[in-house]
Amino acid sequence: MWILLVAILLLGLKLGAVGPFASVSWWWIGVPLGVVFAWWEVIDPMFGISQRRAMRKIEQRKSERTTRARRNLGMRAPRDGRDGR
Repeated sequence: MWILLVAILLLGLKLGAVGPFASVSWWWIGVPLGVVFAWWEVIDPMFGISQRRAMRKIEQRKSERTTRARRNLGMRAPRDGRDGR
């Protein structure tokens, strides 16, 4: 997640007192970290974004495995995308 990288970069620059970031308010570091926290703890579980992505990936792997097994057995793959169940 890109906003986490921005927050970590800002935090590192602030703690390292690098150039103008030494005088930047802590709000500039806290807000991106708060957004990341809200995303992972509230928004993502509420809408199931990561879960849907993981399920889609599992289904794709299952479909590829079934197609590969059918090909290795000399069977044709189903035309409509279903695996015959």
